[in-house]
Amino acid sequence: MQYEQFSNPSGDDGRATLEHMNEHHRSLAEWALSTLPDISPKKILDVGCGGGMLISLLSELFPNSKLTGIDISSDAVEFTKEIDGELIRKGRLNVVQGSVSELPFKDSEFDLVTAFETYFFWPDLGNDVKELCRVLNENGTVMIVSETYPHPKFDERNARLIKDYGMNILENSKMAELMEDAGLAVEMIEVEDNNWIAFIGRK
Repeated sequence: MQYEQFSNPSGDDGRATLEHMNEHHRSLAEWALSTLPDISPKKILDVGCGGGMLISLLSELFPNSKLTGIDISSDAVEFTKEIDGELIRKGRLNVVQGSVSELPFKDSEFDLVTAFETYFFWPDLGNDVKELCRVLNENGTVMIVSETYPHPKFDERNARLIKDYGMNILENSKMAELMEDAGLAVEMIEVEDNNWIAFIGRK
């Protein structure tokens, strides 16, 4: 798969990538959501919604919530609308095209903001983390999740991902620092054997 299909999926190859992501990342998403604190968000934003799988899980975990998905890829937006069409018909979901660097939402609009397997491709990571924080209300939660972080056990695989797909894979301490600089208190939860990491930030 070409680099662009991970950062901005399009066309038939993009659809195949989104389908693969939905399947491949499901166990990661289920684990990460299980680590969330006891919260009852009324409004949820999923940044880089991709194939819509995480939105489906969020809708089940928080059945009284209103959800919004955003993705830079117009094809991903349409794919999410297809996968999660029932949520749209019920008035629970809105999906829009846009960039994490300029989220088209008001300050303090959401109670929970999620970003799964997506920060690798953000154009201005420090600013973009601050954008997540900007649209988060007081006492809200940000969750950033990755199945890849620097670790000797995974050095060879991670080096290949960086080379082949241009992924920006951050040290966990650096991501935590960016979130703290944006005004969040950060907890890190790892599954070292899987190279999984969840960053949970509270405003």
